[in-house]
Amino acid sequence: MRLLNYLRDNRHWPKRVLGISKLSAFEFFKIKHSDLSPNQLLNQLRKQSIDSDEILAEHHRQLTCEKELARILCNLNVSYRIMKRIADMNYVDWADLVITIGGDGTFLLASKLITNNKTPIFGINPHPGISTFTLPVKYSTDIERIFEKLHAGDYTVLMRSRIRTVMTGEGLYQQPFHVHEKSRMHGEKRADALMRSTQWKIADALQPRQRILPWLALNEVFMAEFLAARPIILTVQADEEKRFMIRSSGICVCTGSGSRSWYKTMNLQTAETIQTLVAMATGRQLDERETCNVLHKYHSNLLFPPDNLKMAYMIYEMSRSTLWPKLISDKRMCCRIEVTSTGFDAGIILDGSMSLPFNDGNTASFEIRPEYSLKNIIL
Repeated sequence: MRLLNYLRDNRHWPKRVLGISKLSAFEFFKIKHSDLSPNQLLNQLRKQSIDSDEILAEHHRQLTCEKELARILCNLNVSYRIMKRIADMNYVDWADLVITIGGDGTFLLASKLITNNKTPIFGINPHPGISTFTLPVKYSTDIERIFEKLHAGDYTVLMRSRIRTVMTGEGLYQQPFHVHEKSRMHGEKRADALMRSTQWKIADALQPRQRILPWLALNEVFMAEFLAARPIILTVQADEEKRFMIRSSGICVCTGSGSRSWYKTMNLQTAETIQTLVAMATGRQLDERETCNVLHKYHSNLLFPPDNLKMAYMIYEMSRSTLWPKLISDKRMCCRIEVTSTGFDAGIILDGSMSLPFNDGNTASFEIRPEYSLKNIIL
């Protein structure tokens, strides 16, 4: 009750709190196998060599955290809703504070639902492991402490930059889909796919030729063919520089938050690579400590602040041959970037989940502005 006494007369305390909770693996399997009882489901998972004990433990951690948050908000006489993953932005517009319960994936989902830079958000992760966006895991078992620190002003606000995407071309208003839902029709031939593309274009003829996507990307936007073995040809213009055409496995445009995620993974180097390059350049073999120092400096140099108003792009597995430019840098910082696709079955993917087709000469432009930021509470 000590928290309630602190906050009862606080005029600035949020009146409507939305909790967005992760769908646990156990809940996911229950939906997928709705005809099975809980015991039958667990037996089925064991037969598939899935650790049912860990799945149950994760589920119980998730439920415990949800119930504790609900109890505290109820004691504070705060209007609240705790919901599983949602796609309706109206719920987010209703809230003046958003709390995610889960890991980075749940936080990224909530970020796409918040369209302004006014609604604050923080994440509680009841599961062990490294998380970029959520509060330290210790707070999941002491949620009341979070609100005490908020009342005392013992927190900071990080305005995380987000990327706005404007698409130009045809087929821009097709239903978005999640990457894991993407599949080609069995036995589909290229000619059939092109015929379907033509039919879509006819149906899409009356739609506008430009669309500002309603989702802001907190980490990155990635453009590539869905079939990983097929390269894509893209035309790229960064800021006011000259356009250039490249053939690659895709291009990633990221924020400062995203520089710690996929962008960093794309640029990771191994100890063997560093040792080989230094040996070739200097004739000296680095020892283990020296190699680790060089690697740390290199990987740290990839990162930039989450509130930076610039983006970085990384051309993934760029083709370098007599037919394609050799002197183009595969990564750089910029304020604005425009990409035109000649893809066949390509997509533009926001934060590794939500996707739209990106084919047939469509263009996407990206920029960051302060009003696109996400107001993230940090303890």
